[in-house]
Amino acid sequence: MSCRRFLLVAILGVFALLTSCSHDANRGKLTVTVIDVGQADCILVETPSGHAMLIDGGGSNDETQVDTRHVGLQTVVPYLRYRGIDRLDVVLLTHPHSDHCGGLPDILRSMPVGQVLDGTVLPYPTPPYEHFLQTVQQFKIPYRVARRGMRLDFQDGVTALIVNPPAGGAAYGTTPDNTTMNNYSAVVRLTYGSTHILLDGDAQTEAEQNMLAAYTPSELTADVLKCGHHGAANATSDEWLTAVHPTYATISCGLHNHFGHPSPLTVARLQAHDIRTFVTAQSGAIVFVDDGQTITATPTHGK
Repeated sequence: MSCRRFLLVAILGVFALLTSCSHDANRGKLTVTVIDVGQADCILVETPSGHAMLIDGGGSNDETQVDTRHVGLQTVVPYLRYRGIDRLDVVLLTHPHSDHCGGLPDILRSMPVGQVLDGTVLPYPTPPYEHFLQTVQQFKIPYRVARRGMRLDFQDGVTALIVNPPAGGAAYGTTPDNTTMNNYSAVVRLTYGSTHILLDGDAQTEAEQNMLAAYTPSELTADVLKCGHHGAANATSDEWLTAVHPTYATISCGLHNHFGHPSPLTVARLQAHDIRTFVTAQSGAIVFVDDGQTITATPTHGK
């Protein structure tokens, strides 16, 4: 073997070892990664025993066509492979907007999926959402709706409770406008040991008020809050922050997005509550590692 080839093999070996050690350090812990998918949402949950749940799959903001950026294939799937994931136990779609469902068909085609949970409440016949449903049907993936009170137990100390949308009725109206569909977002509260992580989808203030009325404050507290609706001003209210009382908050949005997310009003509220906040547009993906008692937060770049 030539010296140059030997050196290359040695470098690759060291890289593989460092990558393996990085993964090993988090084994036996709950790891939640808010993946940087631009102006969209995608969250990976890895439980201590190796179960994997993906919440949303990124996508574009174009409701008229399927995701031409293929963010699921180009961003999410490579990250899943990097994490050593070749099967998803659960895929949860919080609601049918294209920036949440658009990337999912590519992901569903790339690896086995145990079940799909769908937070969609109202009919929403857009190309991205219909493409998602067609892919679920094509691959015969078990499908269930996600409603308040549904509980997933991963049998390793981690549970996931759906706290929104309400089961039955029409809590937020019956017109499928953006605000209504956002408020119907599935909201997930992860519990591991004495810690909690609350993932808000695109839930806005009306949904926050509904959850506050349905649960006691102790049932909504969380160490980590994934803010609703990409940090928009119409979510993450003062009352919500007081009840949830997180140490960390994270916002998923794209750099220089035309929506102006995160809103300066939301950022100011988070600062007023002394919450350490990470925004994917500046920090890249944010990895939360939870041992059941304490949680550490690590951005992939920036602050």
